[in-house]
Amino acid sequence: MVMRVSLDVNRQNRYAGVMRYAQKYKVPAEVALLYEFLNSVDLRSYFEKGKQHVPSDELETPARLEAWMRQRDLLTAGQTISPAEHRRALELRTALRSFLQLPPDSRASSPECTESLNKVAQFYPLVVKVVRMRKPRLLPASGISGLAQVLAELFALAEGERLDRLKMCSSDKCHWVFLDRSKPGNRRWCSSLLCGNRQKTRDYRNRIKNTNR
Repeated sequence: MVMRVSLDVNRQNRYAGVMRYAQKYKVPAEVALLYEFLNSVDLRSYFEKGKQHVPSDELETPARLEAWMRQRDLLTAGQTISPAEHRRALELRTALRSFLQLPPDSRASSPECTESLNKVAQFYPLVVKVVRMRKPRLLPASGISGLAQVLAELFALAEGERLDRLKMCSSDKCHWVFLDRSKPGNRRWCSSLLCGNRQKTRDYRNRIKNTNR
């Protein structure tokens, strides 16, 4: 993924307000935007505490994307989202989720996923900006969508050799993107107690069915 290198915005303002996914699941602030962007499409369909999760998309329309970005300080006053910008944002999210759905050791060797991500990433160039009393950081280039900050956070994870910890839940009824904080870093599910146990139970039942045929 090719990026021009640029920096700084008040990160605290971006995440202020009502509790969001990053706060709920105690995701570090430096990857909060990336985490919430990836999970802005919620594909969970399992039952939890007697209620079924209903899949939803926070960015379903240009208006909803605009509201989502405005809540996170990613739009300037008066700036709006066009249908083309909305379509590109969804392409970015899809490319990122497809990339993270792969096992960490298979991501770089998947031509289809890397090419898709590289193709959409070119519309979100980053540059290095140095602000007084702060370290240099990657930020969206001048005139570029604030969503480019999503790629800056992805890049920071990769530079810190932590990108392998960002994964998609293997459960076919979940697909939530999560940070693997286990010591060995080998988790497959966002929750071993919920998704892990459910998936193991489904796999077991399927094996029994196939055995009895």
